[in-house]
Amino acid sequence: MPRQQTVLVTAFEPFGGRSSNRSQLVLEHIIRAAASPKGIRPDVRVMTKLLPVSFDRLEKSLDRALACKPDVVVLLGESGPAEQLLLERVAVNRIDAPIPDNDGSQPRGRAVVADGPDAYFSTVRPKAALAAVRKAGTAAELSGDAGTYACNALYYMTLHRLRRPTPRVPPVIFVHVPVRARALSLRDATKGVLALLRHLLDETAPKTRRSGPQVGTGSLQASRKA
Repeated sequence: MPRQQTVLVTAFEPFGGRSSNRSQLVLEHIIRAAASPKGIRPDVRVMTKLLPVSFDRLEKSLDRALACKPDVVVLLGESGPAEQLLLERVAVNRIDAPIPDNDGSQPRGRAVVADGPDAYFSTVRPKAALAAVRKAGTAAELSGDAGTYACNALYYMTLHRLRRPTPRVPPVIFVHVPVRARALSLRDATKGVLALLRHLLDETAPKTRRSGPQVGTGSLQASRKA
């Protein structure tokens, strides 16, 4: 009998004085979908985690989330400028917080991981993942700039954590959800993320996991994404 797969989906709490975070709302919809009779897939265990927008507390929260030893990891955050789902291809080793986090900290010019590589690339096949989301009817595009705030820090930290003690890591990707409902409805955003999850699970189940994150060294222009 095949081993049960585990998928981890994370989102962020509200920040910047807002009362909600669109990624959290999508996560709540995914939790309901996982609890339905059909679920995401009958042989899959879905683990979810709401993470703090705090550079000091994020690391420990991530470690607790990764304790489930996931086969697939999808990280969610929100983006003000986004007009559709953004599938992020790159995480950079830099924090330049445009606003304070929820603990009042605003680090600038700091590395996510001291002495870490300049960047990690997603361990999924970006074009195939994008095609799966679009096939579900959700507007989406690839992005090479996850910003320099908590979203990028989480992305980089996750790829760095899963690279140890072995370079073989599960599919990991960060997805930015538009803040504005006029850009993309909550229903369509959720539908797109669920399609992405099913695609990554299908890709992972019959095959050996993909190799570890590639390391990049180029400089990337940051944008204001959470």
